[in-house]
Amino acid sequence: MSSSDPLSSGRPTAGIITQALYGLGAVSSGIKMRALSAFLLLYYNQVLGLSPTRVSLVITVILVFDAICDPVVGHLSDRFHSPWGRRHPFMYLSAAPLAIGFFLLWNPPTGLTDWPLLCWLFGCLLLIRVSDTFFELPSAALAPELVEDYDGRTRIVNFRIFFRTIAGLLVTVLGLEVFMRERPDGSGGATEQAGYFGFSLTMSAIMFTVIVISAAATHRFIPYLRRPVPTKHRGGTFWQDTMGILRNRSAVAMLGVGAFQSVAAGAKTGLDLYFGLYFWELSQARLSLMATIGAVGALVGASLVGMVSRRLGKRRGTIICYTLGLLNGAIPIALRLLDLMPANGSNALFVILSAEAFFLGMLYVMSAVMMNSMLADVIEDVAVKSGQRSEGLLFSADQFFTKAVSGLGVMVSGGVLSLIAFPRDAKPGEVDPELIFRLGALYLPTVIGMTLIAIGLLFAYRIDRTQHERNLATLRTNEADEIRVTPELAPTVS
Repeated sequence: MSSSDPLSSGRPTAGIITQALYGLGAVSSGIKMRALSAFLLLYYNQVLGLSPTRVSLVITVILVFDAICDPVVGHLSDRFHSPWGRRHPFMYLSAAPLAIGFFLLWNPPTGLTDWPLLCWLFGCLLLIRVSDTFFELPSAALAPELVEDYDGRTRIVNFRIFFRTIAGLLVTVLGLEVFMRERPDGSGGATEQAGYFGFSLTMSAIMFTVIVISAAATHRFIPYLRRPVPTKHRGGTFWQDTMGILRNRSAVAMLGVGAFQSVAAGAKTGLDLYFGLYFWELSQARLSLMATIGAVGALVGASLVGMVSRRLGKRRGTIICYTLGLLNGAIPIALRLLDLMPANGSNALFVILSAEAFFLGMLYVMSAVMMNSMLADVIEDVAVKSGQRSEGLLFSADQFFTKAVSGLGVMVSGGVLSLIAFPRDAKPGEVDPELIFRLGALYLPTVIGMTLIAIGLLFAYRIDRTQHERNLATLRTNEADEIRVTPELAPTVS
């Protein structure tokens, strides 16, 4: 906020350390997303023996609850009154149940099978998703209040996306190389249950810790954050706020992009281990090395995204990143289906796939940062046109689609595996080549189609730097007038 903003009088600055600690909270989301999308289907199918169709059914039902819970929590946090503001009570409250639910998911009681095991899966996923909503929505909605500058928003979102991405890659490396490491005698690995106890315990502890740190790091800003407008001054309701968002062209475009891109990304991450172990026949050691290379790519992307955003603009930069990312992921699989790739097990193949992992990490971070920064810019555009600030409600819709990475994505993955009748207890190198071909042939058009639709929808987004600055100026004038008329909306700090 500018110094002339009445809401920013005496306000501390959200510096680099504060922004980094705030962004650290996204580690919990990265752990949850990667673990559910990469390991959940493999664990409950290959380890515990449930069919991928049944696992997908549970995920579908959970998504119905998500669809109801997300906007309700988002709207509630927009309108919530407490001594700790609108956002922080939800953030603190989420830490313990999220960590407990994640641990229980990977440690069902001994002897559970079939429907009892499905009920356990359902209960744990429900606890995880509701708890995650209570942290992610208020946390994401906090960013636009901490930083309003057009380029500054890109920086603070960069921290969130970077930590989320690194956490996801850390899940892969620690999972495959530490907790589920293959032993020389062939035992161990991701298809044995023993390693999941230490894995889940460690990840749960990390999730709890980073959430508390993130909330505490921004606690001192509570007196300076916007307070909900009393309903006696504005008859805001859930449906009025929702319609205000849906009438905004840029908001609808961003939600559509999030929907299609998240399903595409979810289909990829849900089948990552299947492609790595069976399609490319890579060892877990090489998969872990590729994840590390992807982390290096993410670091490069995080360092470049600010420059790309300033020079190309957020929308154009995102379109370019999505297009390059689509080509980067699709070409190796297409060439394998055409029998034009180096043989499995060769060093040449590993070099090509490592390069793909590097560019995937780089392009993902860049596109995700710009996408989230664009979504934050929508908030002021909606506020100018409808008179409402509904950060929580807007981010709730976006978070629903982000969760599709570990929800709808796994459902699509399970559908593909069921359709081709992928065998249980499959060993790399021993699966029917025809099944492997069908895996790639079904996966490729799904991801390409979803990504192309997302790219097309980006052209409907209309907020550039000039429009954003115009929106901020309008809102500052309106807020100054509102505070003169309604003194209780001024900052509460004394």
